[in-house]
Amino acid sequence: MNRPALTRLLVPLVLSLATMASAQPFRVARPPTLYVPVPPTQAIREALRLHQTGCMAEDFDDKTCAQAVRELEAALRDTPRQLDAQLALADALWNQSFRQPEGSEERARLRHRSLQRYQRLVNSGVPDARPYYALSVLTPNVDARLRLLRRTVSIAPKHPEAHKDLAWVLLEKDKPEEAAREYHTHLSVSPREGRETDLEDLRFASGLAQRGRLGEAARVYDAVWDAIQEESRAERCQVFKSVDIEPFESLGARFAGRVRELRGACDSLDQLAQTLERVDQGQKDLALQELERQVATAPPVGEPYLALQRLYVEKGERVRAAEVMTRYFQQEEDVRERCRQFRGASPQTAWALEPSLRQELERTCAQNR
Repeated sequence: MNRPALTRLLVPLVLSLATMASAQPFRVARPPTLYVPVPPTQAIREALRLHQTGCMAEDFDDKTCAQAVRELEAALRDTPRQLDAQLALADALWNQSFRQPEGSEERARLRHRSLQRYQRLVNSGVPDARPYYALSVLTPNVDARLRLLRRTVSIAPKHPEAHKDLAWVLLEKDKPEEAAREYHTHLSVSPREGRETDLEDLRFASGLAQRGRLGEAARVYDAVWDAIQEESRAERCQVFKSVDIEPFESLGARFAGRVRELRGACDSLDQLAQTLERVDQGQKDLALQELERQVATAPPVGEPYLALQRLYVEKGERVRAAEVMTRYFQQEEDVRERCRQFRGASPQTAWALEPSLRQELERTCAQNR
């Protein structure tokens, strides 16, 4: 997902905060604004370009970032209220600190300079969410984070990361009802990114459940389930396989019934993973026998059939491969799953299917891409 523009210049979220344990709590003051929108000069534009090129955590370059810091400092002496430059300099100094030995005076000095710049922007009451959010990421003080995050979302109501972080802070402070509201706001403004974020959403729901807020937890679980409806059965299994659904079934939670229906498929996929280890070990004939037993007894889950037909194709038995997939297609009622497995089948298998079945799948799957 492309992050919102207001977070583009922020430091990375994965930071080691152990060295900041002695930091003083940050205050969100609101005196008259000192920083106002100022168009960047040519010097600032060049300095910002260097910052983007050499100071980002993913592609950090010592020489380029050091030049960016020098040019940002020089440009800000002439245009001190240029907010993008102020934020870029604070970010660059913080990222530079990671190039210094842990516990060194230079690392501490760079971090102090970075934090001072963010704090100065926060104390000025600048009407821009970025410095508040950046400082919330960097401070370990929970109360300070709470104030900073509240200020962030008041300025930028659709800031997805700030709503998520605020929800976690509120949960930590044992305010689950408010935390749940913030997390639902986060879910409503943040497009799904993938399994990693799905699992984080489930961890938050689990945190609500552990505090006795089953209703709020069920709403988060339902939201995640709805978000992954277009994913394959295999992906849905991976996301929800560790969720304890029993406490939610009595509530009539929508996700719980759907996950219960999915559990047989998930067990089948776990068994498939064990069988495929035999293929990796060169025991293909034994794996083929196990897959035949699995597709004969397990629910009609496409992945075991797909693995079995591949083994037959490798043995040069494409008719047997087509028979395997025909059995699957005759049982599978979910059109999306049928099409996923049809597209995943070997071309030899597809052409060996009975012509009317192949044509039906080609026609149906062309309409369900």
